Amino acid sequence: MNKKPIIIISIFILLVVGLAVAYFVFPEFGKKISRVVDLTPEKPRVIDNEQLVIPNTQKITGGEGRIVEKGSVEVSLVPKNEGEKVIVTKAILTVKGSYELAKAEATEWFGDAKLVFVKSLGAVTLEGKSSEWQLAFSSIIKKGKGYEVIIQGDQIVSKKEIDSTAVGVDTPKLWMDSGEAVKTLQLMPQYSSVSITSLNFFYNSDAKEWRYGFSTSIGATSVKLQ
Repeated sequence: MNKKPIIIISIFILLVVGLAVAYFVFPEFGKKISRVVDLTPEKPRVIDNEQLVIPNTQKITGGEGRIVEKGSVEVSLVPKNEGEKVIVTKAILTVKGSYELAKAEATEWFGDAKLVFVKSLGAVTLEGKSSEWQLAFSSIIKKGKGYEVIIQGDQIVSKKEIDSTAVGVDTPKLWMDSGEAVKTLQLMPQYSSVSITSLNFFYNSDAKEWRYGFSTSIGATSVKLQ
């Protein structure tokens, strides 16, 4: 009779029993063992409990668009595995999508309304979407006044006239959306291990061009339109 299979099975049984005893008698050791042998597939982090707030904006100068403020949710720019991916359930619209929705309201406010900036106020995704957007417009004819539109998900939740010294600019006829801007950043080697928390769309008056601004874990950066 070949005793080798019996010996192997016996050793396996003793190992299982030993691990079970260790798990219950020595909890900390058991936890370490569980982590080592845990084969549960990693899943993306889901952000679905954001407390979105409508800002109490009274006045804009236009410079707000160039200031990229750090957001509360870090999103790995180049996820190494499923566990590093982030899903933001309320993020529906891109910069272009939010602009198209808000533009109609702004032109109703005043016919010559032009965009000043777009800012993410909620978590952002690698598709260039955010759960909340702030858009500011200005009018040459209606001096001293501007118009703010706040979008949560895909719905306008606030629209109002505000004081403004900002000057809006025509958007390009053809311009890449925020998702493409994220991809541009992903291709840069220096950002391979970086996370982003927010993004803006603003006009750089010095270079006379529209740009996307990002808040990253290594500081703010921007990407010009392609």
